[in-house]
Amino acid sequence: YISVTGVQTCALPIFVSAATAACGGGSGSGAPESASKDDFCSAQQSLFTSLDIGDGTELPSEKDLADAMHTWADKIEEVGTPENISDDARKGFEETVKAAHDVSEADLKSPDLDSLEADMSDEAKKQVEAFSSYVNDTCGSMFGDLETPEVPEAG
Repeated sequence: YISVTGVQTCALPIFVSAATAACGGGSGSGAPESASKDDFCSAQQSLFTSLDIGDGTELPSEKDLADAMHTWADKIEEVGTPENISDDARKGFEETVKAAHDVSEADLKSPDLDSLEADMSDEAKKQVEAFSSYVNDTCGSMFGDLETPEVPEAG
């Protein structure tokens, strides 16, 4: 888990796609469908490497995180997906690109990020889960060797 001002988020693709429900958005549908595995995985993990979150490192502000997600969306859209991605996972990729483009500082300040996912259709949730699984199966954890900070107990 990564805590952004005390709010826990578990899987980035699900979070950013949940933000889509509240924001509308652009499209990742024009992204290439011929990325190499290495380029795809490097692009997927670039959000976390660009934020440089590590042991004892202060978490980025909501603005910095939103800006990093916009840059990440541009990168993953430019790289695209490998040919072997399933249709559902590809649609989940497109949802993720849209959401990452549209996420705002205000979205990240929301005390209840889980409520954003409530507006997603069951089909969209399944597609985003398929994409998340594809990324994990293809690239390993999106967090790479990153040690995620411990989340304090809500009290």
